[in-house]
Amino acid sequence: MAPESFAVIAYCSDCGSRTATRLVANQSLSVCPGCDRIFFRNPKVVVTALIEDQGRVLLVLRDIEPGRGLWGLPGGFVDWNEHPEVAMVRECLEEMLVTVEPVEQLAIQHVVHEDEGIVVLPYRARLVAGQPAAGDEVQDVGWFGPDRLPPLAFTTHRRILQHWSREVLARGAA
Repeated sequence: MAPESFAVIAYCSDCGSRTATRLVANQSLSVCPGCDRIFFRNPKVVVTALIEDQGRVLLVLRDIEPGRGLWGLPGGFVDWNEHPEVAMVRECLEEMLVTVEPVEQLAIQHVVHEDEGIVVLPYRARLVAGQPAAGDEVQDVGWFGPDRLPPLAFTTHRRILQHWSREVLARGAA
């Protein structure tokens, strides 16, 4: 998609006026001529959990698009009123019926998918209660070693797991 392309907001959510496209801070954005509201294009925020045990990582088999039928790290969108760590814990409970706690934040990623920006906040997490099982939006769960990773749904997950794989293999060689 060309950089100048963007999703147009047709009507103002404040006053109902038809919006116009204007150059604001070097970006073409929808602006309301009636009340001057600018509709900035903010990214969505996603959290993921890297849960490791005995050199294996816990993954979910997705049951929704995007990536239905492929594997990935548990996670999802952060709600507007929650801290990302709370969202990560919530997503693991919803998707795998387990309680986790964050251990550390991993390298933040940014991707553009279609016409949206997405900020991915991956966390290393520890399983503290429950037995992993398929919950909401998940067909199955499974533990995988670094040399036996299944087909993954997202490039961001692939990057996280490649880094994790190198760590695990380096620990094994030491």
